[in-house]
Amino acid sequence: MTAKLLLTILKLALTCVLIVPGIASAQSPSPSSGKKPNILVIWGDDIGWYNPSIYHRGDMGYWTPNIDRIGKEGAMFTCWYGQQSCTAGRAAFITGQSPIRTGLTKVGLPGADV
Repeated sequence: MTAKLLLTILKLALTCVLIVPGIASAQSPSPSSGKKPNILVIWGDDIGWYNPSIYHRGDMGYWTPNIDRIGKEGAMFTCWYGQQSCTAGRAAFITGQSPIRTGLTKVGLPGADV
C-alpha cells in the first residue's frame, strides 16, 4: 500500500472513532424525560405566514384559536423559506433535498424544465 492510501485510511478510521459516538449519543432520547416528543407539522396550500392569527394578532379580522394554542404551547417559526410551488416544497420537505436536485420544480411535473 502506498503512504497516501494508508494516510487516507487512518484519517477515515480516526474520523469514525471521534464522530460516530457523538452522533449515537445525540440521537438517543434523554433518559430523564421518559417521554417521546410530539412533533406536529401543519402543511398548508395557498396559505401565507400571516394567515394564522398567532402571527397577525387579529389584524386580519379572524382568529385561529387552535393553531394559536399550539404555537403558544410549542414553537413559532419566524424565519423560513418557501418554495415556488407546493410540489417543490413538499419534495424538499420529504426528501431533504432542493427541488432542483429531485427534479420536482413545478406542480406535478417531475423533470419539468426549470
